[in-house]
Formats: sequence, C-alpha cells, structure tokens
Amino acid sequence: MLLKLIFVLIAVVHTGLCEHESVKRCARAVGACHLTPQGTEGPYYWKSTVRRNITEGKPGTPLRLLITVLDWRTCSPVPNAVVDVWQCDALGIYSHFIGASMGYFEAKSDNTTFFRGTLVSDLEGRVVFDTIYPGWYRGRATHIHIKVHIGANLTNIDGEMYATGGHVSHTGQFYFDDNLTDKVATVAPYMTNNIRRTRNNEDGIYTSEDGASMIAPIQFLTNEFTGGMKTEVTVAIDPTATPELLDNIP
Repeated sequence: MLLKLIFVLIAVVHTGLCEHESVKRCARAVGACHLTPQGTEGPYYWKSTVRRNITEGKPGTPLRLLITVLDWRTCSPVPNAVVDVWQCDALGIYSHFIGASMGYFEAKSDNTTFFRGTLVSDLEGRVVFDTIYPGWYRGRATHIHIKVHIGANLTNIDGEMYATGGHVSHTGQFYFDDNLTDKVATVAPYMTNNIRRTRNNEDGIYTSEDGASMIAPIQFLTNEFTGGMKTEVTVAIDPTATPELLDNIP
C-alpha cells in the first residue's frame, strides 16, 4: 500500500516565495515535495486543445492559474510535461457534458470546449492558464481538475493541437477557501447559481483525499477580488509513475 501511494502523489504549495530563488531551492525550502495522494478524475474529463485562455468569453471573476510541475524525487522542474486543466463554469456546468452536468444523466455529450485547456511546461516546469474562479454544483466543493502527461506529443487533429501518447503521471484536484467562495457567490454571474454550495468539509472527496493540503492560495490583482485573482500552485509528481485512476466521482 505504501509503495502504491508513493507512485501517485502530488503536493500543492504557494510558490510566491520562489520569486527571487531558483524553483528547486525554493521548493525544498517551502516543502513542495511533501506528498499527498492523487485525486479523482471525475466523469467530465475530455481531451483539451492547446491554449492559455480557456474561458471562450464565458463570464466570471478572472483567475490566472500558474502551475509548476516538479519531480518529487529531486524537487527539480519537469519541462515538457503536458498539463491538462478542466473545470465547470460559474453556474456549475462542464463543457462537452452540458446535459449530464445539469442532472440529465442520460444526455449525450456535446462539442463545447469551454474551461478546458492544455499547455506544455517550460524549462522551469511552468504553465499559465487564464480562466475564471470556478462555480459549483451539487455534492462537490469548488475545485479545478488537473492531469499531467509525461512523454506526450502534440498532434494536429482537425486543425487543433492535442496531446497524444506518453503516460499520465498525475490526476488530481485543487480547491478554494470557503470564505473566499462565499464572497464570490455574491456577485454576478455566480449569484444566479441556485444550487446549494457544498463546503469543503462536506465534500467526501475533499476529506478523503486530504483536500486541505490542496487549497489554492489566492492573490487579488486589485483591491477587490472582482478585479481578478491569481494563484500559484506546485504539483510534485513521479514522472515514471503510471498510477491507476481513483473511482470516477464528479
């Protein structure tokens, strides 16, 4: 069991402290290589095209998402990792699964692609996505999904670039502070989401997968959160790992 956990671990930390240090040295200093189990993929994963801005113009409070991928064995950056992110919109809807995420479980998939994206990490192991603060849906705390591919290639499929080949070394989720989400819920378009929000400690996935260690630290870009936010998280993986997916829960 211990060996299995070792191969499926991830850590999320605030990397703002790394501004004036090397990623490797700072990662060791702030504990980026402390490991926690990988998370659930959920039923709404779908291939993502390569792009930084994943909003497709849909409304919400802007969020800049900076992710650094590290090799947990050495705390060294992992370049050329293919990083997928996906999330629901402000009203709790996932693209490609609009009907299902609205509760119509027999609904067919669709061709929408909002709030899905893929990027390749640079020499410092970093990718940057422009998105919005995610909304929420029944039974789940507010979260964003992430998947890290190693050894993948970018392939042109019908005019769009997608990752193919390689293997997945991490699948997980990270979360947001409930007090901040309370504030976000008071502004448009989030205020029109009438679904009762599940708080972090009410979410079985959050509690069983040590979600408290996966809270994304937030910085406001202006004096008010409505002016935009950013978060910097570090994902520490074993690039050689090919962990089994956990149970498929949204």
